[in-house]
Amino acid sequence: MTTQPDNGPELERQRITIEAAFRDGWRPMGAGEPRVLTERNYAEVQAILGRGGWTGLDQATIDAVRDGAQPGDPLPPLQAHPYIDDVLDAEVIITGVGPQQQVAVLFSHRDFPGARFGHRFSGYDPALEKIELKEEIETGALHRMMQNQPPADSTGVTWTTWGSPPQ
Repeated sequence: MTTQPDNGPELERQRITIEAAFRDGWRPMGAGEPRVLTERNYAEVQAILGRGGWTGLDQATIDAVRDGAQPGDPLPPLQAHPYIDDVLDAEVIITGVGPQQQVAVLFSHRDFPGARFGHRFSGYDPALEKIELKEEIETGALHRMMQNQPPADSTGVTWTTWGSPPQ
């Protein structure tokens, strides 16, 4: 993150970029557009239904095949998803003073009622950092962190241990 005195516009750009991701959610390619079941996807679902396993196909496609859909049949459009599963009331802010400012997100998590979390972004690449935060939380980093819960700050925020340290 730039620490020059004129970093205000850059910080605001980063804040807006990250806030848009939380507001708009995770939008898969083609979200909201009509879809049809392809032969390839049909075969993939048939294979996992027969022997188990993992697929990257959405649950609506799997359910459609399970319910008898055939290649060429319409599928429901893909929907946008919450940016990060089980994260509630995210608020993207600029924290710190003067050249020590940085973008951060404050949020609650469904599994930790009453706790307010904060995550500081380093600013090296807001687009990548917001994806990294999503991956960290969804792969259990918040749960691992809370096994040895760090103390909350004076405002009641528990900062993630993998985010950028305060400047």
